[in-house]
Amino acid sequence: MFLCAVLPAAGDSRLGADKAVPHIFAFFDTLPLVPGTVYSLNESETEKLISLAADIHINVFEVIDCAFRYLNPVQCRVSIDGELLRKLESRFNLGGSRVLAILAVEKIRYFETGAVLNKNQNDLDIFLSEPAETYIEIGTAKYDTHFGFRKMSPLQFEDAFGITVKKLLFSAPFTRLKLFAPGKGEIYVKGVPRPKRWNLDVITYID
Repeated sequence: MFLCAVLPAAGDSRLGADKAVPHIFAFFDTLPLVPGTVYSLNESETEKLISLAADIHINVFEVIDCAFRYLNPVQCRVSIDGELLRKLESRFNLGGSRVLAILAVEKIRYFETGAVLNKNQNDLDIFLSEPAETYIEIGTAKYDTHFGFRKMSPLQFEDAFGITVKKLLFSAPFTRLKLFAPGKGEIYVKGVPRPKRWNLDVITYID
């Protein structure tokens, strides 16, 4: 009943991170998390999380946002394997080419989010099997094998590292992602006066 109460009205298929928090928190409540450690989601848990996101109509960034809100205060951290995400692409659309490109999903080894437990960690760390390069409309994004965001807060992915955007003779670091509305994000690049606004599609089931 609660799920029905908070789902978007007809005509709007995007719930947004703020309203998704209770659902994502309930999922993490089921995991045997131990403060001060990194917990690796297994295949079943990863599928349950992605399925939940599809049910409540949120995108990958909103999932990560909600996860961080849960994990950081309780001093826990989780890791999700890239191969498990790619296996799920046969059953789920993880957000279309734009979302897949921003996260370099095809080359992810694993990613971690949650509390920073040592000096080598950040709020969101993404590790690739090799450097990646992809076109993201505002230019060509080049990814180091370790990239992510040093700081996160509700709806904000800040102090990005390991991502450079190039277009013709222009080259500058990607700096921030802001979730300014359900299913929508602003991309900030250093030296560009205005952010690029994008639809960041929600996770859906493949019929």
